[in-house]
Amino acid sequence: VATTEDSAIHPTSVYGITKQVQGQLIHLCCKAIGIDAVTFRYQNVYGPGQSLSNPYTGILSIFSTRIKNGNEINIFEDGLETRDFVYIDDVVDAPIRGIEVPRAAGHVFNVGTGVATDVLTVARTLMESYGTEVPLRVSGNYRLGDIRHNYADITLAREILGFQPKVDFPTGISRFASWVDSQSVQEDRYDESIKEMKDKGLYK
Repeated sequence: VATTEDSAIHPTSVYGITKQVQGQLIHLCCKAIGIDAVTFRYQNVYGPGQSLSNPYTGILSIFSTRIKNGNEINIFEDGLETRDFVYIDDVVDAPIRGIEVPRAAGHVFNVGTGVATDVLTVARTLMESYGTEVPLRVSGNYRLGDIRHNYADITLAREILGFQPKVDFPTGISRFASWVDSQSVQEDRYDESIKEMKDKGLYK
């Protein structure tokens, strides 16, 4: 089911805990000093300009760099785990509305598309966009702390901010792939990131 803003929060990583606490601090401190606060929970943001050389910036960058280097793509779990991929233009629209709409004060908003897309679909769509086939290996591996399914309920953002994502996944991937095609092929550092996760006991 979609994740709402009032769903139970139980982060299982330092990264997740810091995001939770930052939001709580903003709302607590701003209220105490009389400043309106609005916070946003972004889903899997992607688009032109994101790093293609950093293997920690998400699977769209990882997969793209693997494909461009002709390397096999390692698919975690069974490939049917899902995420909510939201294009950068829609992500930019949300905080602008948060600033301009007075009713936004004091709220936390999910920013996504409200659509779940599985990882195998992501990999296959990217290969089709680049016109390149590389092996897909469904390994069953996973990263500790990851959840199997996550997509946003954006009802609150629609009702209060008038937020409506305009770029669907096929359109966004097409734009993203066109941008990647205009960039030089980056060094593939994926194996380094896997080794680091293994060393830290985060890769199973």
